[in-house]
This record gives sequence, C-alpha cells and structure tokens, in this order.
Amino acid sequence: MGEMQGKVAVVTGAAKGIGKAIAERFAREGAYTVIVDFDREVGEKTAQEFSAYARSEFVHADVSRFDDLAQVRETVFDHFGRVDVLVVNAGISYLHTVEEISIEEWQRVLKINLDGSFYTIKAFYNDFLSNQGKIIFITSGSGITGTGGGAHYASSKAGQHGLMRTISKELGPKGVNVNAVAPRVIQTDILDHLYPDEASRAELVKKIPIRRFGQPEDIANLTFFLASPESSYIHGQIMLADGGRTY
Repeated sequence: MGEMQGKVAVVTGAAKGIGKAIAERFAREGAYTVIVDFDREVGEKTAQEFSAYARSEFVHADVSRFDDLAQVRETVFDHFGRVDVLVVNAGISYLHTVEEISIEEWQRVLKINLDGSFYTIKAFYNDFLSNQGKIIFITSGSGITGTGGGAHYASSKAGQHGLMRTISKELGPKGVNVNAVAPRVIQTDILDHLYPDEASRAELVKKIPIRRFGQPEDIANLTFFLASPESSYIHGQIMLADGGRTY
C-alpha cells in the first residue's frame, strides 16, 4: 500500500513533462490522480497509463479560462467526492527579450501562468477550508533571478510566488500546507525548445554545480515530500530545485 493510498491528487499540466512525473509519483503511491491538461490526446493516454497503479481520470481544460477550472472542480467531485492535494503546474515559456516580446505574447504567458494559477486556486479554494490538504505550486527559479525565460515568464513566476504566500497565510490556519517548488534547468520539452542546440546546452550545464540537468523525477520527489505528512511544518516556502545553480 502506498503512502498516498485513497488520497485524491489534482495536477494541472499533467499530460507530460514535470506534471506527468508528479502525477505518476502520486499514482505509484496509491493516490487517485486527476490529469488536467489542454492536450486531450496525450492527457487521455497518461490517465490510462496511470490507471495501472490507481484510478486516474483525465479532464480537458484551458487553465486561462476560469469556467474550465470550475468544471474541473465539478468533475473531480463527481468522480471522487474530495480533493487532498492540488498541484498548480500548468505553464508555458518563451526565451525572448523585451524587444522581441509582443503584447499578445506577454498576455498569453501571464494568462496561462499567473491567471491560470489563480483560477485553479479559486476553483478549489472552498474545498480546502474544510479539508486539511496540501497545495503545491510549481514555479521557477526565474521568478527569483529573472533569467531562464523572458520577462513575461519571470514576471508570471514571481507573481505565483506572491500568490502562494498569500494563500499560505489564508489557508495555514485551516490546516492546509501551501508551498512552491522552483525548478530551474529540467530536462523537458520546454528545455529542448528554449535550448535546441548542443552548444547552448553545454554552456548551460557548466553553470550547475552538480553538472547535470534536473530530471522531472527530481521535481516529483520534492513535490511528493511536500504532499506528505512529514512536511507539515514547511509552509509558505519557495524551495529551489536547481542543482545548486542559484545559491
């Protein structure tokens, strides 16, 4: 029996990448997982894959639309009747300078990364008032350093940190732990998109003291710890997972 047996974990952006690794760790530990993603085809396959461990459901949603998140919440409660862990993970990134960022691109990144985070919290907020659960934001070291993505990405991630801290103040007295995991260089499709050539990747890895890129499983492991009872006194924190690159 896994440590999360019978718990319900909702993970946004969970069809692939870091979100998928997080949801898979929960599923392997016996949690019922809800895969929330815009990619219907991949999301359905992911939920089917995880059902080998424990029941998993896919819910299609565009996190930049609050109505979609409200429907996700209704579907979760129709299927499972509760939520115990909420992982706010969905996001996008572009490596552009301010000069290169169009107004439309700025708005798109903020809408998905920051508005989407708020909409996710807003949809499930009342459920955590009566259930001692865990909320974990997957943010980025970019919100601290201003590097690794464009100004829109860093701004959205810094905004997530502010949102996380506010929610931690509001829900802490209700017995809900709220934290953020801040990855930096993780081996995902996004990294491949931002750094497509070997030369740029070789330079990047030199900046990491342990001399390797992070893996999605590294973030999944830390997220799982923050979702476990062992982390009950860790609250309102931004936990960098960066191989020592930042500090």
